[in-house]
This record gives sequence, structure tokens and C-alpha cells, in this order.
Amino acid sequence: MSGVEVGVWEMSPGTATDVEVDEVFVVLSGSATVTFEDGERVDLGPGTVVRLRAGEHTTWVVHETLRKIYVA
Repeated sequence: MSGVEVGVWEMSPGTATDVEVDEVFVVLSGSATVTFEDGERVDLGPGTVVRLRAGEHTTWVVHETLRKIYVA
């Protein structure tokens, strides 16, 4: 699978901003809210699946240490 990255990502409680890459992820544990620059908000918890698109600007507010597995 050339050019594909698979990994586990974790973030402690707090707030971070990011510019995303093409990615699909599944939340393994924790909770957070992701807000996109168009105002859309997604609440994350175990089992949540999300598709991010390259160039999207996001703000992550992690309530309980978030752990996800991703494919980018």
C-alpha cells in the first residue's frame, strides 16, 4: 500500500487547531468535539468514524484523552 499511512494518535484534554490531510479514523476511546471552519461540529466518542479532507481547518477540543486509529 504505497503512500498509505496507518497509525494510532492520542491527545490529552485541551484544545488544538489543525489543517487536515485526507484521513479516515475510528475513535477507540475518550471524547472530543471537532469543529470545522464552516461551523460544523462533530462529537467524538468510542466507535465514531470520521472522514477528514485535505486542507480542512479544524479545532479539536478534547474532553477525555482521545485515542484513534487512522488511515491517511
